Amino acid sequence: MRPRFSKPAGLAARALLGLRAVSAVFYGLMLAFALGNVILVYSLMSRYDAALDQSATLGSMRTFSQQLAVRAMRLADGGLVQTGQISKEIDAMDLALQALDQGGVVGDREITALSQPSVRVFLPKIRYEWVALRGRLQAVMLDSYSRGDASAAEGRDLPHVVQRQWVADDAAALLGTLNTALDALMPLLHRAKDQAFNWLVILVLLDLGVLVGAFLLVRRGVVLPLLAVRHAVRAMMQGNYTTRLAPAGAAEIVEIAQAYNTGCQQIHELLTQMRADQAGLQRSEIIFQGLASNALVGIFLIAHDRFSFVSQKMADIFGYQPDEMIGHLSLLSIIAPRERYLVDEALKSGRNQKAATLRFERHGRRKDGTLFDIETFITLVGSGDDAAIIGLVQDITESKQAESSAQLAAIAYENSSEAIAITDATGVIIDVNPAYSRMTGYWPDEVAGELLILLRPGRHNRDFYDQMWHAINTKGRWEGEYWLQRKSGEEYAQRVVLDTAWNHDGSVNCRVVMLSDITQKKQVETTIWNQAHHDPLTGLPNRQYFNEHLKASVDEADRQARPMALLFLDLDLFKEVNDSMGHEMGDRLLVEVANRLRRCGDGQGSHFIARLGGDEFVILATDVSERPQLDALCRRLLDCITEPYLLMGNEIQISASLGVALYPGDADNAEMLMRHVDMAMYQAKAAGRNGYQYFDQSMRERARMQHDLLVTLSEAIDAGQFFLLYQPIYSFETGRIIKAEALLRWRHPEFGVIAPMDFIPFAEERQLIKPLGDWVFREAIRQLSRWRKTPAPDLRLTVNVSPGQLGLAQSGLDTVFGLLDDLDLPADSLSLEFNEQLLLHLSPLVRERLRQLHQSGMRFSVGAVSVGMPALLASRELSFETLKLEREMTAQLPDSEAARMVCESVVALAHRLGMRVIAEGITSQAQYDVLRAMGCDAGQGFWLGEPLDQLSFERRLLDSRDEPLKR
Repeated sequence: MRPRFSKPAGLAARALLGLRAVSAVFYGLMLAFALGNVILVYSLMSRYDAALDQSATLGSMRTFSQQLAVRAMRLADGGLVQTGQISKEIDAMDLALQALDQGGVVGDREITALSQPSVRVFLPKIRYEWVALRGRLQAVMLDSYSRGDASAAEGRDLPHVVQRQWVADDAAALLGTLNTALDALMPLLHRAKDQAFNWLVILVLLDLGVLVGAFLLVRRGVVLPLLAVRHAVRAMMQGNYTTRLAPAGAAEIVEIAQAYNTGCQQIHELLTQMRADQAGLQRSEIIFQGLASNALVGIFLIAHDRFSFVSQKMADIFGYQPDEMIGHLSLLSIIAPRERYLVDEALKSGRNQKAATLRFERHGRRKDGTLFDIETFITLVGSGDDAAIIGLVQDITESKQAESSAQLAAIAYENSSEAIAITDATGVIIDVNPAYSRMTGYWPDEVAGELLILLRPGRHNRDFYDQMWHAINTKGRWEGEYWLQRKSGEEYAQRVVLDTAWNHDGSVNCRVVMLSDITQKKQVETTIWNQAHHDPLTGLPNRQYFNEHLKASVDEADRQARPMALLFLDLDLFKEVNDSMGHEMGDRLLVEVANRLRRCGDGQGSHFIARLGGDEFVILATDVSERPQLDALCRRLLDCITEPYLLMGNEIQISASLGVALYPGDADNAEMLMRHVDMAMYQAKAAGRNGYQYFDQSMRERARMQHDLLVTLSEAIDAGQFFLLYQPIYSFETGRIIKAEALLRWRHPEFGVIAPMDFIPFAEERQLIKPLGDWVFREAIRQLSRWRKTPAPDLRLTVNVSPGQLGLAQSGLDTVFGLLDDLDLPADSLSLEFNEQLLLHLSPLVRERLRQLHQSGMRFSVGAVSVGMPALLASRELSFETLKLEREMTAQLPDSEAARMVCESVVALAHRLGMRVIAEGITSQAQYDVLRAMGCDAGQGFWLGEPLDQLSFERRLLDSRDEPLKR
């Protein structure tokens, strides 16, 4: 038997070895062939796809360029275009151009760089024309930010038309180049397609041949033997274990024999599989334990109404150790007592209804008795009372609190009186609350998806929006005030606070914008501002507003190199109107003056007119700087002011004095300009009122001199800078010097010799008139004492007394008597001369002081030819010795009959009152002759003798004694 079966066994072994080798070679060849097909097809298709993607990219660039041009032209025309979309398309164009040049990803496609020389030659031109078009687009976008209102836009129509044409031309040039590049690429695309198609046809034919050959080989070597094996296996499975394979199929017979003989082996394999299944169960147990130990929720198992397993997390949630719960506690024991019935009913219902899973939220009870919120998921396994329970528990206290907070936030959001808008990172509105709709008039669906209005270019300049976005992007916050329009068109002011909500990775989640309507507050602020910056009587800007406006105008004039003029108007003798007719009449007059200034000062409203206070007004003319224009303006203003006023049934006429200063010709800053125009106004008053004066440098020099005199006056007395001159007074009867007038002078180290009229007012203002007057009296009395000893025992001296010194409580005049007594001089040797203005405002103190001086023997002299005459007549008890004719009257005598008649009357009246008359300012023989003829007693002047120092006066005194004046 062995030889009979040994040969087929050997043949089967050889056949098996040959089949395996042939199968390996066959499958290797088939694999290599299939891989070759795949590689060839992939190479052909890759070349075609690359060319196709390149052509698609060029087509996309052509489409984007035209879309960008259309949007840019709409934007230039003022249309509503989202600039963000333009920016995205520009970026897409840049990315596509870079991919064609160097390769890259466009969209979801990998684009290879253009390698065909016939197409790549167009890249430089495409890049050049795209850069030009992109520059035009960006210029249009920038212009849209700064676009103003409709009236301003009309003035820029021509630039927008030019921009549109430039964009259209650049887009057309780029389109032409792209079309040319596509035309050059399309033949290459078709050629690649044709090559791929031809190779595919060849491959299909080759594959068909290979498949036919393979089919024949497989059928012969594999299929037929497998069919035989199948029949044998079927027979074995039907219980026919005696079936044997014919020797012709050695390989298949061996297969069947092996299958038949391996039955026992299969039993062994079955046992092995059972052990493997047991190991799998163990692994599942380990996995479960790992999940239970590391889960974020508590896991438990219940059997026979007691915990059979609890995870550590479960024990931690309820404050137990796992051992304390397992086998001891039930599910109901960890539920709040008042809710256990509900849980028990839910479990019973689940068992009865055979529900697989239950979920409920209840209050759990910890070991220490505290209650907290839990969420429980339960799965029922089995049925009846023996059903097991698998469950999950998690502590939801924080989530409940968060949910409550979220609900409160939602309630606050919906019911807030403040308008709230939620936007994305770019400012596009996501949602708004009802208060926003009430404030703006827009419903949520009308603004959702739109850019927040305050972020759009509008009434503010570009710097405002740049600063706003800089703060938003760097700090995440911006707050400010903004004027907008409601849907109804009504303008309103709002206070805006914009904050940013961030994600954990630092990116922007959203932006929260709080808006408050502050229109009423702005109106109140405007009212307060107007009250603080306007005169309540006339409604004109007040001093504060004028000072602010003047500084701003000076700055603007500096920036634009534009001159301007400032006019300072002061009403003449307004105080007299106020005193005589009452303050109500004065106020009415000021209101009417303000109205006339508005009407006459500037009909166009380009001049800034303000009231500084009292009767002082200013006019700032920023569009008038030439002298002829200013002269016309000044005359027009003065003519308007001098027209009669009919107020409360009374006709009033008043004039004004105007000062004019120019900027920058007369000043370097606002403060200096105001000082200089003030000087010019006072110069106009000094020139006779009802006129105007321009500022010149002499006024500034005089002001500087007055300032320096005011500062250095107190030091000048101690420094010995004052001295006296003596002007001789001649008797017309004897021709000899009978008196001398002491004249005070200040020898200033910088300004030279200064007359009293330039510094006496400062001395009175600084309370220095007393020490100065005391010095004059001491020097004059001492000098008089020397002269009366020799050479003129009868000489008398006249000293001018300031009204300010007479009005002082401690005038120092009582010391004069002490000096006279010390030097043995009679009181009548000294004559005090007063200005006629003193007699118009003679206070009781001054009157009593003069009376005491007169009783002591001192004599008085006064210059009184006009307004002082009534006061002189009313003060006869003072017994003035001498009346002086002022130099203004003396100068008119030779040529004016009226002046001669007035002087004759004054002389006659003085003589009848027992006073002598002395004429001042005699400068000619004619004046001397007229005065002597009308009976004047004495005179002084440069024709008779100029003021002299001590030695010169002594010589003149001796000369007059030896050679008196000729009659």
